[in-house]
Amino acid sequence: MCLIITGASAKIRSTLLNTHGMLHDIYNSNPDGIGIMYATTKGLKVTKVLPKSIADATQFISKLPTDDRELAIHFRWTTHGHTDLTNCHPYDVVKGYVGMMHNGVLHTGNAADKAKSDTWHFINDYLASPVAEHPALVHNEKFLDMIAEFIGDNRFVFMDGEGKMSHVNKDQGIEHDDLWFSNTYAWSPSRLIPAYQSSYKYASRYTGMYGSAYDDYDEEFGGYKTLPANSWKSDAETVGTPRKLSAHDPAWSEDDYEYVDEYDADVLAETAEEGSYLRVDDLESLLLNANVDELEACLSVIPATTINMLFKHFKSEATRWTKAKDLSAHEAEVYYALLAEDSENIYKYETMTVAEVICYYLDWERKDVPVRNTLPALLS
Repeated sequence: MCLIITGASAKIRSTLLNTHGMLHDIYNSNPDGIGIMYATTKGLKVTKVLPKSIADATQFISKLPTDDRELAIHFRWTTHGHTDLTNCHPYDVVKGYVGMMHNGVLHTGNAADKAKSDTWHFINDYLASPVAEHPALVHNEKFLDMIAEFIGDNRFVFMDGEGKMSHVNKDQGIEHDDLWFSNTYAWSPSRLIPAYQSSYKYASRYTGMYGSAYDDYDEEFGGYKTLPANSWKSDAETVGTPRKLSAHDPAWSEDDYEYVDEYDADVLAETAEEGSYLRVDDLESLLLNANVDELEACLSVIPATTINMLFKHFKSEATRWTKAKDLSAHEAEVYYALLAEDSENIYKYETMTVAEVICYYLDWERKDVPVRNTLPALLS
């Protein structure tokens, strides 16, 4: 997971401390380290901490500068490397002058040194040398575009000692009230944005009139609705009252997406009762491209359809890079449930964890037409 927030320090501080439940949600989802970077008269200031509780996290946030200087903060959830200060973001690209934060999972991995993260390896293998010679590269639009093309579904934030900040794949995050958030899955956006609704292209296409499960106030769960982990078993229960799903981008139009009028009756037979239009070919595309965000959207909005289709039309096997001992206990439970096609128990796990295990730790083949995952292992 992980989450990066950028913006004015005072606003980040007040937003995290004063938005009910927000810091609690972020810390619970990303408990493996917090780091910040901002400019001072003496250069780039980097501070990292490994909080042991929400109280520790709150104390750290309360010490952020109370002025309007630009600041970036990173909340870590370990995917590669040890959980320690070395692997806590930000990382030095040029020590004391250029720092970098990362959100995502890089296909380049960490095979050379398992104790270090994929981000540490990427900086040392690709960025440290050219940026040391030309620090301004981290603000060069063409250079950033080249990195964006190479890293795909990942976000980088650079900052230099003068406080100048650059984002890579900024459009993959969301902006609200002059703050930028690197994703919407490692926290609950409705804590801050009550009208927030899921905006994934595939989920919109598949559901048509279904809405987000996270946009209603509900005292039972202590604020804006964040459904419990086992509540996504029933599509009807999870989705609630049918309504049109709004895209987050105001420029979004369903006319942008090509609809296929002719569907295979056998493929759609299992989904007709729910009124969804998820096709096997669509699901296969998500698996082949390890598209975690859009797969998670399907699991959130049409869970039964997605799981039933997955187990009916695809078979799984561990990637040759996957080692069960490297998985967290929670991931391992999901991993073995998927291998066993345990459609009864898979619903008790968080949808993002299920999507990540499906995409990152398993290869999938069509039971009727063999295909292989063409994406390199993201965890090695």
